[in-house]
Amino acid sequence: MMMGVRKYWALQLAGWGAYSCIGILINLTNGARLGPLLVTHVCFIAASIGLTHLLRSAIHRRRTPDVPIARMWPFLTACVLGISVVQLLLVIGMNVVLTSGRWPLTSVVALWWGLLLATGIWAVLYVRFAERDRHAARERQLQLTLHEAELRALEAQINPHFLFNSLNSIRALVVVDPPRAQDMLTRLANVLRNTLRHDRQHTVTLAVEMQGVDDYLALEAARLDERLRVECSIDAAAADCAVPPLLVHTLVENAIKHGIAVAPAGGVLVVRARVDGSMLQLDVENTGRLSRGESSGSRLGLTNVRERLRLLYDGRASVTLGERQGMVTATVRIPCGA
Repeated sequence: MMMGVRKYWALQLAGWGAYSCIGILINLTNGARLGPLLVTHVCFIAASIGLTHLLRSAIHRRRTPDVPIARMWPFLTACVLGISVVQLLLVIGMNVVLTSGRWPLTSVVALWWGLLLATGIWAVLYVRFAERDRHAARERQLQLTLHEAELRALEAQINPHFLFNSLNSIRALVVVDPPRAQDMLTRLANVLRNTLRHDRQHTVTLAVEMQGVDDYLALEAARLDERLRVECSIDAAAADCAVPPLLVHTLVENAIKHGIAVAPAGGVLVVRARVDGSMLQLDVENTGRLSRGESSGSRLGLTNVRERLRLLYDGRASVTLGERQGMVTATVRIPCGA
């Protein structure tokens, strides 16, 4: 949630109250009467809080993830000018009604400048604090989705079927191919260690991500044997691009679990990555077919992937799932270097 409700209203009242107190003191030193001043400034405080609250609502309506804050400054400037003019008319109008006083042009300009400055400071401070809270909320959500992805991967890695299948494959290799059995044990340890890491950053290079994927695929290849055929094509430029950790792992795991492992004859798993302009395009393709409703990307884990991409890239990344000629393809597009 953005700035706490109580804190927001307390700051509103304190800020405009302090501004009014300064105005009252200045006017009292110039011989003004206290009664009309109090009435005028009570109305001024109420109106200023109401007007800036309307501005706050407008900021929230316009501040969508795909709209940079820099684009809002012309709108904010126009609103600040409009609010200061309304405040000016209110103060002068009430003063004239209550005291029948006259306002020289210099006094009008000085008052308007003070109101413009106060409202401008309000807008700048609110945007600054709101953006800070926005980034903090986004960071918390990123951590939650990352932990969810880690949990899903951990559940897949330590579930009895995966462990037993991996250990049985390794056990069978111990006698006939000891070096490969040792390699499989190392890869199993790497997969578990990679999943259990607690110092995870929001992104890693695709090259680092593929190291973990290679270990996972080696274990699945030992289990599925000739039923799993893997093809990888990672361009050199793509290998240096940043991706969310466990992104490729999730897509590959889905491809094997929902496609190749359930097919009696197995199938082909293809992982491709290339840079297309300023975007990294990652394709994970497997033999198989989509069931009804899956074209929208409803497979296990893809919801988490889509949410992480939304949070990390503010709508500039995408993930789609489609089928063509007996192959199911998950395609991810991410700004390269973001």
